[in-house]
Amino acid sequence: MNRIENKTFENQHVVLDDGVFINCQFKNCSLEYSGGDVYVQNCQGEGCQLVWRGAAQRTVFLLQGLGLMAPPPAPEASGAPSRVQ
Repeated sequence: MNRIENKTFENQHVVLDDGVFINCQFKNCSLEYSGGDVYVQNCQGEGCQLVWRGAAQRTVFLLQGLGLMAPPPAPEASGAPSRVQ
């Protein structure tokens, strides 16, 4: 496993699998997790997006299907719907 300590990640795509993150900060990052081993201690995230892949994504779908995890909110429509005249 890759060990990373006392690092600030900003505006990056970070793959969490096979990582050990200690005292790290994640700012405006996309955090990808596929279900592999990961250890996170005393880290903080601000404005981050979680990206679920593989086994982790299937686990999220299962939890949502069982009502144990809320699905993500639907994207907002941009402007008024168009009409054909």
